[in-house]
Amino acid sequence: MGYIRDTDIQQLFEELNTLDEHTRIEAKSVTNQLGESIKETISAFSNEPGLGGGYILLGVSHQNDPEKPAYYPSGVNEPDKLQNDLNSLCANIFSSQIRPQVATTIIDGKVVIDVFIEEAPDGLKPISFEKKIGGKSHPKIITAAYRRNASGDILCTDTDTAYLYTLRKMRPYDETIISGTSFADIEPHAISEYRRLRAKRKPNASELQLNDSDLLDALHCTKIVDGVVRPTVSGLILFGTEKALKKYFPMTRLDYLRVKGREWGEEMSEYYTLELREGLMTLLPKAEVAIMDDMIREFSFPSGSLTRSEQTPIPYEAIREVLVNTVMHRDYEVSGPTLVIRFADRIEFHNPGYSLKSLDKIGTPGSKTRNPNIADVLHETEYAENKGTGIAKIRDFMKKANQDPPVFQSDRFENTFSAILYLHQLMDEDAMKWLEHFKDANLSSEESRILVYAKKYDYVSNEICRDITGHDTLKASNILKKLREKGLLVQHSHGSATYYTLPQRHLDNNTDFSLSPQLSPQRIQLQVDNNADFGLSPQLLPQRIQLLGEDGDSERQQLFRTLPESLREEIFNLGQRITPEKKEELILKICSSRSETTAAELSIIFGKTRDWAKKSLKPLVTIGKVAQTVPDKPNSINQAYYVPKTDGQRFITEKW
Repeated sequence: MGYIRDTDIQQLFEELNTLDEHTRIEAKSVTNQLGESIKETISAFSNEPGLGGGYILLGVSHQNDPEKPAYYPSGVNEPDKLQNDLNSLCANIFSSQIRPQVATTIIDGKVVIDVFIEEAPDGLKPISFEKKIGGKSHPKIITAAYRRNASGDILCTDTDTAYLYTLRKMRPYDETIISGTSFADIEPHAISEYRRLRAKRKPNASELQLNDSDLLDALHCTKIVDGVVRPTVSGLILFGTEKALKKYFPMTRLDYLRVKGREWGEEMSEYYTLELREGLMTLLPKAEVAIMDDMIREFSFPSGSLTRSEQTPIPYEAIREVLVNTVMHRDYEVSGPTLVIRFADRIEFHNPGYSLKSLDKIGTPGSKTRNPNIADVLHETEYAENKGTGIAKIRDFMKKANQDPPVFQSDRFENTFSAILYLHQLMDEDAMKWLEHFKDANLSSEESRILVYAKKYDYVSNEICRDITGHDTLKASNILKKLREKGLLVQHSHGSATYYTLPQRHLDNNTDFSLSPQLSPQRIQLQVDNNADFGLSPQLLPQRIQLLGEDGDSERQQLFRTLPESLREEIFNLGQRITPEKKEELILKICSSRSETTAAELSIIFGKTRDWAKKSLKPLVTIGKVAQTVPDKPNSINQAYYVPKTDGQRFITEKW
């Protein structure tokens, strides 16, 4: 996302109300003074690796009225003074000079200032400033630097600071020389495979005339140190022997797991695993074969042909593209395997190493490469293109096969990336028949797929819309807004928890209907099936949501009735952000006030995902503040949580 000019600040404001404050947008309700917190946000946007900077909206405030947008323009009183103060702050306060890009506009009669802070070059990180702490009684000045995540600005730990300093190195990690290695750690067959693939693409390539030692030197896969040829990281990862990889990268392998059920931990006694530890030149074809051999094939004889054709639910090209991107962009400084997990209904790829491009920009032209030398070799052998088109191609392959859109997840703080390919067909015969009811709506192909997804999974969100269409956040938001205005979708909640469902009248396959005004959101309530399968899903809200009329009673309301009134009020008044301390306090109060609470129930109470709830509960279980009802089976579908007394018994507090 490049800098948005002042004519587009309105779009930025709409994104804020659609997704709430997130990694790239921060709202500040300032009027005359910038305040202290803006220093933290400027530092965070400057430091966060791969974020690309972020936007600060000055003169925008938050409100808790569920009937109104979460954010509104409160305005600034002295825009010229604030801009001068900001420029002075950025020029003099930080460890390196910051050059903010500033624009001013009027929204609903109020002056709003948009500030874009670019991500600092790696050589200047961490961007820090002197901060006073300790109050009047114990004043102290520290050098503070911040990072940015979905919760806001996070003070850097010693580990964060050390990591940001490592980014200052001039050479990428895959050029690092591995001491103690020699040319004997290179697998000759891997070099032969490179020569075969390179000759297939470019028979007269000059490097093919070199001997093996000079070839790897030309590929930046070896360096001569004190007269000894030593492989670099890229040399071992691409061409290393199994023995060398086990010695120098003991956990860097590819694990393919075939799980019987649909969830991790479900019937885990029955699974198959294949561990591959060898250079990528020989590993990739073996991994492709292992994955594709597990695919069900449909055979047919095309009209006029005497030979049969076969087709797999997920196209081979999509599998290959995900697999290559997985090993090419992973973080090889992290000790851990690349996981490919085949469930009954999907294939998941999990990798150390977050996406260097923000999720709303993956699939757009331009590649950010963590391992440039590895990527270059894979490009020369036609495994990869190095143009940033991999994600777009995966989406296109899945779309042409009428499959559900692929899902991509990236977590900078956990330093992980995952891709999920579903085995279902999205636009099947039933879906096409159902869409005939909307012929008067003049739906585009993208709009049709979004509605079918909403019918199949009971909801759709901005994130899912981006996966379906490949658009960025704002374009996806505009499509959802258009469908909502047509009365084809109903919007629920605000901010980052916003999602959309089909009106009840559109859920029946056999009912003939025409477009009508949108149902009032105030009259729509939600009920979540208690028996719903809240597994390891990338989706933002639990599945199987059912709409009720105005007389219905939502599951969240039912859960709230089980809590003390003071606790209900405390949760209701929460903003979109929760500090770790407040989150722990509220979870303990909830688990104390009920005999037992499931992760699904906790996710509904907070309006978060079940994965969020499980991650929040895990550390509390580890330190013993919360106990499990089925401790010997942590992933049991009957798992619930409670606050134990000192003797291990359950403790129920009647009132606060």
